[in-house]
Amino acid sequence: MKQNLEGVIVKTLLNLGISPNIKGYRYLRDSIFICVTSDNKNLSFNKDIYMRIAKEYNTTEASIERAVRHAIKTGWHRHNDDLAELIFMNTLQSTNDVPTNSVFIYTVSEWIRVNIQYSEENGSSII
Repeated sequence: MKQNLEGVIVKTLLNLGISPNIKGYRYLRDSIFICVTSDNKNLSFNKDIYMRIAKEYNTTEASIERAVRHAIKTGWHRHNDDLAELIFMNTLQSTNDVPTNSVFIYTVSEWIRVNIQYSEENGSSII
């Protein structure tokens, strides 16, 4: 499941325009993985996610937040429109809206969680 989950996260981020050469890509990938695999549905970004990733990469929480925001903004202008519409549906005000870090991470995490469960039950692929 872990390899399958990592593959789904990577494919999703790539299709959403997030390039792997951007520092925030790794942080986004790890943040989404934490959200999808956590039993705690009330994760705090600063205390639970950013702090954990900052320790892992030996950096600050502010640096993590800034790099994630940059990755999302950069990727948002070159994303797959159909996939973005499928994942974000009506969570954004307009097509020009760039999602906040928390909206992006939580929405992608929930979409992956729901679709992985569905694909495992039906033997189909998410992306």
